[in-house]
Amino acid sequence: MKACRGQTCRGQRPRQGAALVEFAFVAVIFFMLFFGIVEYCRFIFVRQVLVNAAREGARYAVVNTTDTTMIADTTSYVGTLVAGVTGSMKNYTCQVYLADNTGTSIGAATSAGFGQYVAVQVDCDYDTILPSLLRMNKTFHISTKAMMYSEAN
Repeated sequence: MKACRGQTCRGQRPRQGAALVEFAFVAVIFFMLFFGIVEYCRFIFVRQVLVNAAREGARYAVVNTTDTTMIADTTSYVGTLVAGVTGSMKNYTCQVYLADNTGTSIGAATSAGFGQYVAVQVDCDYDTILPSLLRMNKTFHISTKAMMYSEAN
């Protein structure tokens, strides 16, 4: 019996290029899955940085409610905490205010009395890496809010 290596035998068609076509199909699926995982991990990372910054900002604010520059200082402090991910963000805002138990603004944070809530809200638009490849939105809005009881006297 004759071995048919490197050439075609009777009744068989040549398979030149079949491996390349199969690789092209598999590579597209693989890269979409890979970049989807990377994008999701980046999104979760940026969101977690914003959550931590809002929480630390609220902690900073409730300890310093008697300072006249507390709102500006808190906003600046939160800005330094999110500085590592600013390349992924657009339209960044940070608000510091006196809040009720639902998180609604009811005044200036500097007027918070003992046991009242001080809230820090951080908003931004997250910019994706490859939105066209993954067929997703170019930006996603992230909003996080942290509230803590004031420790003022």
